[in-house]
Amino acid sequence: MNDSNAIQPEFDYRTGRPTFICHGTPGRSHWEACAKLNRLRTSRIKEALRDYPPGEQISRDGWLASLKRRAGYLEVPLISLDGLGFVEDDAECMSSRLLGNIGIGREASAWVDRESNSVYKLFDVKMDAEERYSIGLKLEMTGNTEQPDVSQLPADLDHILEKLCVLHEAGACPTEIAGLSEDGKYLIAKQPRCKAFEDLDADRKEATRQMKAVSPKGSYGGNEIWVFYAGNRYWLLSDLHKGNIRRLSDGMPTVIDALIGELPDLYLRFHSKLGDAARQAREWVQNGIEPHDDPFHNVCDDDL
Repeated sequence: MNDSNAIQPEFDYRTGRPTFICHGTPGRSHWEACAKLNRLRTSRIKEALRDYPPGEQISRDGWLASLKRRAGYLEVPLISLDGLGFVEDDAECMSSRLLGNIGIGREASAWVDRESNSVYKLFDVKMDAEERYSIGLKLEMTGNTEQPDVSQLPADLDHILEKLCVLHEAGACPTEIAGLSEDGKYLIAKQPRCKAFEDLDADRKEATRQMKAVSPKGSYGGNEIWVFYAGNRYWLLSDLHKGNIRRLSDGMPTVIDALIGELPDLYLRFHSKLGDAARQAREWVQNGIEPHDDPFHNVCDDDL
């Protein structure tokens, strides 16, 4: 990312809010400011929605009024879907007079603004049987420490917010948590518009390298996984199919989405291959030491 001396956000006329992502890949200072903004908005969105499940005990209008009051004093942006050009509020038949749909996934629908070269992602926030805000999937390490497996389990809003923060911080595609829709149905995030990958395997390798993610040796239930270090925690990374690998405007391969999950300490301590990958990922982040598969890397030929 290119350095930028100014840290002032630009104005997003689609959302009516300041933004650090506009007209391509943000500079380093904007990326850092966006990371701080994401953490602030994550905590405030959680607080704004806490104890106010839609349709629970109070009417829909009462719930919306409560959300707007709480969002107001917490400074959580409530974004007009009409401002984004949407003419339907059904996630499966939405259309926009301003944005073009470029995909509908398990977690979100993606909409491109060709004027600003930005993509808006709308995460459909629903309540599950346990009265949690359910969105998408997450990774979870299962099985014993001798034969670990990686499962995909239902995720909730807290996990998705954390994922958006962590992927941005780790060096995946820059992502800004924009806010909630005014009706409370959608979490809205924003990314720069990306280009198609050129060589999937090569671009995926470079995209994970940008995240300082390490591929552990061994088998994990048929899942291809990586381990990365962000926020003083170890994370599993997977689901890097062709739809999740793109190139930024500067040509750098990037991960635009993925499944992640925190790597439990039990496996770090008692599974040597996962522990080695985690240690390498941490050293890469903290000391800039990139791991190499070649055991003779940095060994002088005269010493062989």
